[in-house]
Amino acid sequence: MAADTEGRALVEKGIALMDANRIEEALPLYDEVIQKFSGSSEADVWVMVARAYVNKGLALHHLKKFEEALALYNEVLQKFEGKGEDKLREVLAKALLHKSNILRELDRPDEAVAVCDEVLKRFDGKPGAAIPVPIAGALYNKANALGTLNRADEALPLYDEVIRRYGEASEPPLRQLVAGSLFSKSVFLRLKNRAPEAVTVYDEIIKRFSDASEPNLRAMAAMAQQSKNDLQPK
Repeated sequence: MAADTEGRALVEKGIALMDANRIEEALPLYDEVIQKFSGSSEADVWVMVARAYVNKGLALHHLKKFEEALALYNEVLQKFEGKGEDKLREVLAKALLHKSNILRELDRPDEAVAVCDEVLKRFDGKPGAAIPVPIAGALYNKANALGTLNRADEALPLYDEVIRRYGEASEPPLRQLVAGSLFSKSVFLRLKNRAPEAVTVYDEIIKRFSDASEPNLRAMAAMAQQSKNDLQPK
């Protein structure tokens, strides 16, 4: 079996195990890919190895092994630094995005902002069909990290940018990020005593997601309706 075919099968099996919440069982599969194929000089194999790193990082994140996951993302980013293949760049963009998620969980928002800026600098506007998700995620994560740093005035335009760019997207990950941006924007507006603007955002959430196929988006629309009701004159 060719290296890329064998490695891809192992990665996909690992992802299936993670989807089934059998995360510990996925880790050895990713390790096998990394150990067997890291020395390859083939671009397709690089992509598969990078995917193994990134998915192992996600598995460690789920297991709350944050520092181990962070080290793994740093390793894969260093390993493939300067490699320009589009598919590989997509995987590395996701590695940076996941790194920013961990930094936020470790209460290191300044570092999370810097990593999000790196995503945007390196990958925004570049080729690659999968790039919009990490770009939208970087804008969203940066806004959230700025909020943690009490810099809401800088966060709000970033939420608006996610909505402007990806508001009509049909891909589930982008829909989630748009919904999250709208809801986070409403929270910041309410905290800043800008209730009429918050109500406008609640109306947008209700309009977009009340009939969504995704249960969590319908739940978000219901929360927006309740929040709007709370702001109405009694």
